[in-house]
Amino acid sequence: MQRLKFNHVASRVPGPFGLLIGGGLFIFLAVLIAIYDQLAQENAALQQQWQRRQTLLAPQPSISQQPVVDQALAAEWLAAQQALNTPWLALLHDLEQAQQVPVYWLQLAPDAKRQHLRMTVLAQRRQQGWAWLDQLKKQPSLTNVKLTASESTEVNGLRMTTLQLEAAWTF
Repeated sequence: MQRLKFNHVASRVPGPFGLLIGGGLFIFLAVLIAIYDQLAQENAALQQQWQRRQTLLAPQPSISQQPVVDQALAAEWLAAQQALNTPWLALLHDLEQAQQVPVYWLQLAPDAKRQHLRMTVLAQRRQQGWAWLDQLKKQPSLTNVKLTASESTEVNGLRMTTLQLEAAWTF
């Protein structure tokens, strides 16, 4: 009786050419890892040398030297500090509290030195702008609220009123 063979697929064992390519790639990978490790060590040594040189070249602060102050720079610094000390959040909160009617802000230009505020808004109707102006006058933090200009304009096909206002704040 003849034996039956159910597996007609050729053997999966790689030939000598495949083993040679695989072994060569493995050796190449080992060499690359060794080179990378050597470069990483050299890089760490160079960074340490660079940091040592930077600390040697950095000027040492002398306690006996008086700092030279530029008057213009000092004035700018003081103005910036005053602008930072301005209570912007409280001012903006009061402006939002006054907005009972739908107006659209176009411009808000505060001046921290003079505690002055210029605003440009759009209202759908002139009466809404006047009502908003009255609300601003009722705010305790705003003083000297006045309308400087009012103009009727067309925005996207709608008739709108542009209002320009000025006010001072007290904080």
